[in-house]
Amino acid sequence: MKIIIAGATGLIGEALVKRLAGKHELVIFTRDVPAARIKFYGAGIHFADWHQPPSHLAALIDGSQALINLAGTGIGDERWTESRKESILGSRTQTVEALYKLLKAAEIKLEVTIQASAVGFYGFDNNKSFTENDDAGKGFLAEVSQKWENAAAHLKEISERLVIIRSGVVMARDGGALPKMVLPFKFFAGGRLGSGKQWVSWIDIEDEVEAILFLLQNNTSNGIYNLTAPNPVQQKVLAKAIGNALKRPSWMPVPDFALKMLLGKMGDELLIQGTKAIPQRLLEEGFTFHFEHIHDSMNENLRS
Repeated sequence: MKIIIAGATGLIGEALVKRLAGKHELVIFTRDVPAARIKFYGAGIHFADWHQPPSHLAALIDGSQALINLAGTGIGDERWTESRKESILGSRTQTVEALYKLLKAAEIKLEVTIQASAVGFYGFDNNKSFTENDDAGKGFLAEVSQKWENAAAHLKEISERLVIIRSGVVMARDGGALPKMVLPFKFFAGGRLGSGKQWVSWIDIEDEVEAILFLLQNNTSNGIYNLTAPNPVQQKVLAKAIGNALKRPSWMPVPDFALKMLLGKMGDELLIQGTKAIPQRLLEEGFTFHFEHIHDSMNENLRS
Protein backbone atom coordinates (compact mmCIF):
# COMPACT_ATOMS: atom_id res chain seq x y z
CA MET A 1 0.00 0.00 0.00
CA LYS A 2 1.17 3.54 -0.75
CA ILE A 3 0.45 5.74 2.28
CA ILE A 4 0.70 9.52 2.68
CA ILE A 5 1.66 10.53 6.23
CA ALA A 6 1.52 14.08 7.61
CA GLY A 7 2.84 14.71 11.10
CA ALA A 8 5.31 11.85 10.85
CA THR A 9 7.98 13.49 13.02
CA GLY A 10 5.72 13.77 16.07
CA LEU A 11 5.49 11.21 18.86
CA ILE A 12 2.78 9.05 17.30
CA GLY A 13 3.92 9.60 13.72
CA GLU A 14 7.48 8.51 14.38
CA ALA A 15 6.38 5.30 16.10
CA LEU A 16 3.91 4.61 13.30
CA VAL A 17 6.40 5.16 10.49
CA LYS A 18 8.82 2.73 12.11
CA ARG A 19 6.08 0.10 12.07
CA LEU A 20 5.11 0.77 8.45
CA ALA A 21 8.57 1.23 6.93
CA GLY A 22 9.72 -1.67 4.79
CA LYS A 23 6.18 -3.01 4.49
CA HIS A 24 4.56 -0.13 2.60
CA GLU A 25 5.56 2.74 0.35
CA LEU A 26 5.44 5.95 2.38
CA VAL A 27 5.21 9.59 1.35
CA ILE A 28 6.07 11.78 4.35
CA PHE A 29 4.88 15.39 4.25
CA THR A 30 7.05 17.70 6.31
CA ARG A 31 8.32 21.27 6.54
CA ASP A 32 11.78 20.05 7.54
CA VAL A 33 12.95 17.37 5.12
CA PRO A 34 16.56 17.21 6.45
CA ALA A 35 15.32 16.47 9.98
CA ALA A 36 12.86 13.87 8.67
CA ARG A 37 15.62 12.15 6.68
CA ILE A 38 17.65 11.76 9.88
CA LYS A 39 14.71 10.04 11.60
CA PHE A 40 13.59 7.89 8.68
CA TYR A 41 15.58 6.18 5.97
CA GLY A 42 15.32 3.15 3.77
CA ALA A 43 13.76 1.96 0.55
CA GLY A 44 10.20 3.01 -0.15
CA ILE A 45 10.24 6.25 1.88
CA HIS A 46 9.76 9.52 0.02
CA PHE A 47 9.77 13.04 1.44
CA ALA A 48 7.42 15.80 0.34
CA ASP A 49 8.28 19.38 1.27
CA TRP A 50 5.23 21.63 1.54
CA HIS A 51 7.22 24.35 -0.24
CA GLN A 52 7.62 22.25 -3.38
CA PRO A 53 5.44 23.07 -6.44
CA PRO A 54 1.99 21.40 -6.43
CA SER A 55 2.86 19.55 -9.64
CA HIS A 56 5.86 17.92 -7.93
CA LEU A 57 3.80 16.99 -4.87
CA ALA A 58 1.07 15.54 -7.08
CA ALA A 59 3.64 13.32 -8.81
CA LEU A 60 4.94 12.10 -5.44
CA ILE A 61 1.49 11.07 -4.16
CA ASP A 62 0.26 9.59 -7.43
CA GLY A 63 -1.08 6.10 -6.81
CA SER A 64 -1.58 6.61 -3.06
CA GLN A 65 -4.25 4.50 -1.40
CA ALA A 66 -4.26 5.88 2.14
CA LEU A 67 -3.70 9.09 4.08
CA ILE A 68 -2.80 9.32 7.78
CA ASN A 69 -2.88 12.92 8.99
CA LEU A 70 -1.45 13.47 12.47
CA ALA A 71 -0.12 16.99 11.88
CA GLY A 72 -0.57 19.71 14.47
CA THR A 73 1.41 21.98 16.79
CA GLY A 74 1.88 20.48 20.27
CA ILE A 75 -1.00 21.30 22.62
CA GLY A 76 1.07 21.36 25.80
CA ASP A 77 4.45 22.58 24.56
CA GLU A 78 3.97 26.26 25.39
CA ARG A 79 1.67 28.50 27.44
CA TRP A 80 -1.53 29.38 25.58
CA THR A 81 -1.01 32.95 24.48
CA GLU A 82 -3.41 34.21 21.81
CA SER A 83 -0.77 33.68 19.11
CA ARG A 84 -0.07 30.17 20.40
CA LYS A 85 -3.77 29.31 20.33
CA GLU A 86 -3.96 30.54 16.74
CA SER A 87 -0.98 28.32 15.87
CA ILE A 88 -2.54 25.26 17.54
CA LEU A 89 -5.77 25.66 15.57
CA GLY A 90 -4.25 26.83 12.30
CA SER A 91 -1.63 24.09 12.13
CA ARG A 92 -4.46 21.57 12.21
CA THR A 93 -7.15 23.02 9.97
CA GLN A 94 -4.74 24.46 7.41
CA THR A 95 -2.92 21.14 6.98
CA VAL A 96 -6.22 19.34 6.42
CA GLU A 97 -7.28 21.94 3.85
CA ALA A 98 -3.93 21.79 2.04
CA LEU A 99 -4.06 17.99 1.81
CA TYR A 100 -7.64 18.07 0.56
CA LYS A 101 -6.86 20.62 -2.17
CA LEU A 102 -3.77 18.69 -3.27
CA LEU A 103 -5.54 15.33 -3.45
CA LYS A 104 -8.58 16.86 -5.16
CA ALA A 105 -6.45 18.59 -7.80
CA ALA A 106 -4.45 15.40 -8.39
CA GLU A 107 -7.75 13.47 -8.83
CA ILE A 108 -6.69 10.84 -6.31
CA LYS A 109 -9.36 8.66 -4.70
CA LEU A 110 -8.11 7.08 -1.48
CA GLU A 111 -9.27 3.84 0.05
CA VAL A 112 -9.00 5.25 3.56
CA THR A 113 -8.11 8.43 5.41
CA ILE A 114 -7.20 8.37 9.10
CA GLN A 115 -7.51 11.85 10.60
CA ALA A 116 -6.28 12.79 14.07
CA SER A 117 -8.42 14.50 16.68
CA ALA A 118 -8.54 14.37 20.49
CA VAL A 119 -10.81 13.46 23.40
CA GLY A 120 -10.71 17.14 24.27
CA PHE A 121 -13.63 17.23 21.81
CA TYR A 122 -15.96 16.24 24.66
CA GLY A 123 -15.00 19.02 27.03
CA PHE A 124 -14.88 18.22 30.74
CA ASP A 125 -17.18 16.36 33.09
CA ASN A 126 -15.87 14.16 35.89
CA ASN A 127 -19.29 12.58 36.38
CA LYS A 128 -19.80 11.27 32.85
CA SER A 129 -18.22 8.63 30.62
CA PHE A 130 -17.95 9.77 27.01
CA THR A 131 -18.34 7.49 24.00
CA GLU A 132 -18.16 8.28 20.32
CA ASN A 133 -21.90 9.07 20.34
CA ASP A 134 -21.52 12.13 22.58
CA ASP A 135 -21.60 15.71 21.32
CA ALA A 136 -18.85 18.32 21.54
CA GLY A 137 -18.28 20.02 24.87
CA LYS A 138 -16.99 23.47 25.78
CA GLY A 139 -13.50 24.93 26.13
CA PHE A 140 -10.55 25.69 23.88
CA LEU A 141 -9.66 22.04 23.30
CA ALA A 142 -13.26 21.21 22.40
CA GLU A 143 -13.35 24.13 19.98
CA VAL A 144 -10.08 23.08 18.32
CA SER A 145 -11.14 19.45 17.99
CA GLN A 146 -14.53 20.35 16.57
CA LYS A 147 -13.07 22.73 13.95
CA TRP A 148 -10.38 20.15 13.14
CA GLU A 149 -12.98 17.47 12.50
CA ASN A 150 -15.22 19.83 10.54
CA ALA A 151 -12.31 20.66 8.23
CA ALA A 152 -11.60 16.94 7.80
CA ALA A 153 -15.19 16.24 6.72
CA HIS A 154 -14.25 17.41 3.21
CA LEU A 155 -11.90 14.42 2.94
CA LYS A 156 -14.97 12.17 2.53
CA GLU A 157 -15.13 13.44 -1.05
CA ILE A 158 -11.78 11.86 -1.88
CA SER A 159 -11.78 8.82 0.39
CA GLU A 160 -13.93 5.71 0.57
CA ARG A 161 -13.49 5.60 4.36
CA LEU A 162 -12.85 8.52 6.71
CA VAL A 163 -11.75 7.46 10.19
CA ILE A 164 -11.47 10.15 12.89
CA ILE A 165 -9.30 9.12 15.85
CA ARG A 166 -9.91 11.00 19.10
CA SER A 167 -6.77 10.19 21.06
CA GLY A 168 -6.29 10.47 24.78
CA VAL A 169 -3.00 11.24 26.56
CA VAL A 170 -0.42 9.04 24.83
CA MET A 171 1.98 7.44 27.30
CA ALA A 172 5.48 6.94 25.91
CA ARG A 173 8.93 6.74 27.44
CA ASP A 174 10.67 9.11 25.04
CA GLY A 175 8.20 11.90 24.32
CA GLY A 176 4.82 13.51 24.76
CA ALA A 177 3.32 14.21 28.18
CA LEU A 178 4.86 11.40 30.25
CA PRO A 179 8.47 12.68 30.59
CA LYS A 180 7.07 16.01 31.86
CA MET A 181 4.88 14.19 34.37
CA VAL A 182 7.80 12.08 35.55
CA LEU A 183 10.33 14.86 36.18
CA PRO A 184 9.18 15.94 39.68
CA PHE A 185 9.04 12.30 40.82
CA LYS A 186 12.71 11.90 39.97
CA PHE A 187 13.43 14.67 42.47
CA PHE A 188 11.17 13.09 45.11
CA ALA A 189 8.62 15.87 44.61
CA GLY A 190 5.88 14.02 42.72
CA GLY A 191 2.22 13.84 43.61
CA ARG A 192 -1.32 14.49 42.45
CA LEU A 193 -2.22 17.60 40.48
CA GLY A 194 -5.07 19.67 41.83
CA SER A 195 -7.74 17.57 43.53
CA GLY A 196 -6.45 14.40 41.88
CA LYS A 197 -10.06 13.41 41.19
CA GLN A 198 -10.05 14.56 37.57
CA TRP A 199 -10.18 11.77 35.00
CA VAL A 200 -7.30 11.07 32.63
CA SER A 201 -8.13 9.27 29.39
CA TRP A 202 -4.82 7.70 28.45
CA ILE A 203 -3.41 5.18 25.99
CA ASP A 204 -0.03 3.49 25.74
CA ILE A 205 1.97 4.39 22.62
CA GLU A 206 2.02 0.73 21.59
CA ASP A 207 -1.77 0.53 21.66
CA GLU A 208 -2.09 3.89 19.90
CA VAL A 209 -0.04 2.63 16.98
CA GLU A 210 -1.71 -0.79 16.95
CA ALA A 211 -5.15 0.84 16.93
CA ILE A 212 -4.23 3.04 13.95
CA LEU A 213 -2.96 -0.01 12.07
CA PHE A 214 -6.13 -1.91 12.99
CA LEU A 215 -8.32 0.89 11.62
CA LEU A 216 -6.14 1.22 8.53
CA GLN A 217 -6.47 -2.44 7.65
CA ASN A 218 -10.06 -3.13 8.74
CA ASN A 219 -12.18 -2.33 5.68
CA THR A 220 -15.36 -1.99 7.73
CA SER A 221 -13.99 0.63 10.15
CA ASN A 222 -15.43 4.06 9.45
CA GLY A 223 -16.30 7.20 11.39
CA ILE A 224 -15.33 8.27 14.92
CA TYR A 225 -13.14 6.21 17.29
CA ASN A 226 -11.89 7.03 20.77
CA LEU A 227 -8.25 5.93 21.03
CA THR A 228 -8.02 5.51 24.78
CA ALA A 229 -7.36 2.60 27.11
CA PRO A 230 -10.56 0.91 28.34
CA ASN A 231 -9.75 1.89 31.93
CA PRO A 232 -9.30 5.66 32.35
CA VAL A 233 -7.98 6.69 35.75
CA GLN A 234 -8.23 9.60 38.13
CA GLN A 235 -5.12 11.74 38.22
CA LYS A 236 -4.21 10.65 41.75
CA VAL A 237 -4.14 7.03 40.55
CA LEU A 238 -1.88 8.01 37.66
CA ALA A 239 0.46 9.80 40.08
CA LYS A 240 0.62 6.73 42.29
CA ALA A 241 1.35 4.48 39.28
CA ILE A 242 4.23 6.75 38.23
CA GLY A 243 5.62 6.76 41.77
CA ASN A 244 5.38 2.98 42.07
CA ALA A 245 7.08 2.41 38.71
CA LEU A 246 9.94 4.75 39.65
CA LYS A 247 10.04 3.60 43.28
CA ARG A 248 9.50 7.21 44.33
CA PRO A 249 6.95 8.74 46.72
CA SER A 250 3.84 10.41 45.30
CA TRP A 251 2.76 12.43 48.31
CA MET A 252 3.49 16.04 47.30
CA PRO A 253 0.39 17.61 45.72
CA VAL A 254 0.38 20.63 43.42
CA PRO A 255 -2.68 22.81 44.23
CA ASP A 256 -5.04 24.17 41.58
CA PHE A 257 -4.02 27.79 42.13
CA ALA A 258 -0.34 27.02 41.50
CA LEU A 259 -1.14 25.32 38.19
CA LYS A 260 -3.32 28.22 37.12
CA MET A 261 -0.68 30.77 38.09
CA LEU A 262 2.03 28.89 36.23
CA LEU A 263 0.15 27.80 33.11
CA GLY A 264 -3.07 29.83 32.98
CA LYS A 265 -5.90 28.42 30.85
CA MET A 266 -3.65 25.64 29.58
CA GLY A 267 -3.12 24.37 33.12
CA ASP A 268 -6.86 24.45 33.78
CA GLU A 269 -7.86 22.46 30.69
CA LEU A 270 -4.91 20.06 30.48
CA LEU A 271 -4.25 19.35 34.15
CA ILE A 272 -7.08 20.45 36.45
CA GLN A 273 -10.10 19.43 34.38
CA GLY A 274 -10.82 15.84 33.37
CA THR A 275 -12.37 13.78 30.57
CA LYS A 276 -13.39 10.14 30.96
CA ALA A 277 -13.55 8.69 27.44
CA ILE A 278 -14.26 5.04 26.64
CA PRO A 279 -13.08 3.28 23.43
CA GLN A 280 -16.51 1.76 22.82
CA ARG A 281 -16.21 1.26 19.06
CA LEU A 282 -12.72 -0.26 19.17
CA LEU A 283 -13.90 -2.78 21.76
CA GLU A 284 -17.03 -3.58 19.74
CA GLU A 285 -14.90 -4.26 16.65
CA GLY A 286 -12.63 -6.65 18.55
CA PHE A 287 -9.47 -4.62 19.05
CA THR A 288 -7.24 -6.08 21.76
CA PHE A 289 -5.33 -3.71 24.03
CA HIS A 290 -1.86 -4.68 25.26
CA PHE A 291 -2.08 -2.19 28.12
CA GLU A 292 -5.53 -2.00 29.68
CA HIS A 293 -4.35 -0.75 33.09
CA ILE A 294 -2.20 2.27 33.88
CA HIS A 295 0.19 0.42 36.20
CA ASP A 296 1.16 -1.95 33.38
CA SER A 297 1.87 0.94 31.01
CA MET A 298 3.89 2.85 33.60
CA ASN A 299 5.95 -0.22 34.49
CA GLU A 300 6.69 -0.80 30.80
CA ASN A 301 7.63 2.81 30.07
CA LEU A 302 9.41 3.83 33.27
CA ARG A 303 11.25 0.80 34.57
CA SER A 304 14.64 0.30 32.91
